[in-house]
Amino acid sequence: MTSAAQAAAARRKALAPWLLMLPALVIVLVFFGIPTLLMARMSFNLHIDQRLYVPGFTFDHYVNLFSNPLFTNAIWTTVKLSVAASLAAVAIGYSFALLVWLKPAGWRLLFVGLALCPLLISEIAIIFGWWMFFPKNGLLSYALLSAGLIDDKISLMYTEFAAFVGLVYLTLPYSFFILLSIFDGLDKRLMEASADLGAPPLKTFVEVLLPLTWTGILVAFSQSFIWTMGTYATPSALGPDTLWTMGFLIQEQMLAKHNWPMAAALSAVLVIGVAAVMVFTRSLQSKRASFHA
Repeated sequence: MTSAAQAAAARRKALAPWLLMLPALVIVLVFFGIPTLLMARMSFNLHIDQRLYVPGFTFDHYVNLFSNPLFTNAIWTTVKLSVAASLAAVAIGYSFALLVWLKPAGWRLLFVGLALCPLLISEIAIIFGWWMFFPKNGLLSYALLSAGLIDDKISLMYTEFAAFVGLVYLTLPYSFFILLSIFDGLDKRLMEASADLGAPPLKTFVEVLLPLTWTGILVAFSQSFIWTMGTYATPSALGPDTLWTMGFLIQEQMLAKHNWPMAAALSAVLVIGVAAVMVFTRSLQSKRASFHA
């Protein structure tokens, strides 16, 4: 084979992955990239009167976004709630995935089917389910009263705790399946080898299992954070009226106040924040890449 033919073969080999990814790249560009650019441009337009927007260029919306306590409190509330729900989803999902991994194969289908249940139900149906669980006359209050744990009926409906639980329930399946895929790539004999060398279960978990699954933990957290940051219906339906998240303000600016540039500015900040978390978690993964199975 001549040098020219070898060079052509090398070029084809280098282009092959890009050609395979080309359809996906086109879809991402058309349905995500272009709308994102249009949204970013919208955030700099003017909002002078009752019109949705007036073409122009101004930074006033971003200045107002970071100087108005209404918006800064909503950003802080969204981040705080998303981080708490994501940590809880990862912790529960990790425990559940570890249980499924250690159980015999006969139990696996049952547990996987159980984890799939929330994904087979719409978010609105899930919200209606929590509406029957959290109120004063709901299932939770009745169960606690019947068990003798409380003396009077309680209501957790329209509280931050209810919004927190709803977000954890929505994101838990994604964390579980991400972490289960990581566990499936491990050799169970590592646990036996650690025990044979005299390591107690806690030491085996900290020094063997946790480093090997660290990448999965970071991926599960970032995915949960993305979902919880962008979810609007669940915290709005289960939380109190004072729980103003970024999703709530975006729809309010868009539909109630007809201020499309401010809604676009809020959305742009949300996208940038989520992207920053993804970059940060990716940087942590690269540092521990040698531990990934």
